[in-house]
Amino acid sequence: MSSLEEHLLVRKIDMGTVIDHIPPWKAENVLRLLELDRIKRSECSLIVLHNVPSRKYSRKDIIKIYRHYISHEEADIICLVYPTITVNYIRDWRVEKYKPKIPEKIIGRIRCPEPTCISNSPREPIKSRFRVIGELRAIQCEYCDTLVEFERIADLVIRKEGVLNG
Repeated sequence: MSSLEEHLLVRKIDMGTVIDHIPPWKAENVLRLLELDRIKRSECSLIVLHNVPSRKYSRKDIIKIYRHYISHEEADIICLVYPTITVNYIRDWRVEKYKPKIPEKIIGRIRCPEPTCISNSPREPIKSRFRVIGELRAIQCEYCDTLVEFERIADLVIRKEGVLNG
């Protein structure tokens, strides 16, 4: 195998976000955590690489989002589930690295799985509120005390209204 064949043949991007060091075969969960459905699809491109070689972790997934920048808050929520990720913001070919950190609280982004929680009531205009309990690898609802393991967060992301189609 030539050295050219050993490297990924995916074009570099000049602007956008690269999410790196995702555990192998977990990129779809990361995409669920992101709110990419709220942007015009005609304005960005998405490249998902699965199970690629990694010197540091043996294998990894990578997500490249051309012409879109994820927020630090979104990166921090992904970090709860996959603490190994790194985020690179690319502007005019220049890379700015961001190492996401585990947030202390998550407000209005995760739905409480407890159906009777007040944050799930359509009559109550309140946002869900979770505090992060790192030693348990869980988040806890501040209203009903329900615990949610980090691994389940991707299934509980609140989708915002106003989906744009491109």
